Amino acid sequence: MNDDQRVSVVVTGLLKDPELFARSLDQFTSMRQIEEIILSTWEKEASDQSLLLSEYAHRHGLIVAAVPEPVEWSGHLLSQMVSLYVGLGRIKKENYVLKTRTDVFIEPDALANAFTNDLTLNLPQNFEQVRSPFDEKICVWGVELTSPFYIHDLFYFGLHADISRLVNMDIRYDILYEMSKEKIHIRRFLHPFINEFPIFEKFLHVEHVLGNTQEFPNEYRYYVLENLLEDEVYILILALYYRVVGHYYTNEWGPKNVFTWRDVPDQVEYFPGKTFSELLLGDREKKALMIRGDSLFDAISERSYGPCPIGDRFDAAFDYIDSLDDIRKAGLEYDFDAFIERALNIGSSAVDKLKQDFT
Repeated sequence: MNDDQRVSVVVTGLLKDPELFARSLDQFTSMRQIEEIILSTWEKEASDQSLLLSEYAHRHGLIVAAVPEPVEWSGHLLSQMVSLYVGLGRIKKENYVLKTRTDVFIEPDALANAFTNDLTLNLPQNFEQVRSPFDEKICVWGVELTSPFYIHDLFYFGLHADISRLVNMDIRYDILYEMSKEKIHIRRFLHPFINEFPIFEKFLHVEHVLGNTQEFPNEYRYYVLENLLEDEVYILILALYYRVVGHYYTNEWGPKNVFTWRDVPDQVEYFPGKTFSELLLGDREKKALMIRGDSLFDAISERSYGPCPIGDRFDAAFDYIDSLDDIRKAGLEYDFDAFIERALNIGSSAVDKLKQDFT
């Protein structure tokens, strides 16, 4: 972001933690880049919290955009999408956008890092025919390594036009795929690419098998992951995901401690020479493997990760991807029906093994 450009903050959600929200407002108003702050919430919440919101408006210039709460649909999905949509409609279109929540406090150094990040898209030659959904990279936190486009959505930062493309109310995710509860994250960050990269759409049919949420025991999660990491198609899907995410998103916020929230997820970290086996299978206490920073994606570009059998499979996948004149063709010749069947069978085998181990 250039030094003369400004930021609009869109805050969504109910006032669950007024003290933390007040801390955020104090910080936002102290940063010269931030020009306006919008709270996008529901009419009932605005009415219930009218005195507090009036105080915030007086002290911090907070603007409240309140609309009727939508009917419940797929958990909190519709509420989250509508809230962002309303907030984006109230701010200056020429500004950058920081989307965050009332119950999240982002550290000043992390925000300063995001505001000075170089978000320029530097795409390889075989991306030239991709209809790029973004004009610049979007800065996100918490890219999960085993489930494509499972990216935490507490806060993110980018151009107004680019953030607007993360508003997605496409009903296909609710009726075509058996997805985990994390689909609200996936559908937001995948949707801009779903028509350009059909391979990702195919994977949605088996995303729920991965078991990277708290509902699944670790034994199930890593039985499935170990077996999938031996599958050529799964490796290719991940390799393409890493390429796309590394080029269109940045996961870099600077300091290690980026934000305060009620339940900050643990992250995994890539160090030079670390192997894919260590990265993906080396910490079995974690369900979601959320990578810190962009160092892994840099290592993938340079092929500087350590050698291991899983890394050899990734090498083959990256060689294949790099050989394509049009990256959108990646994986189209593979039999995805067979892959879906293999993945579902792996999930069934994991369940059977758990039953045997615990009876």
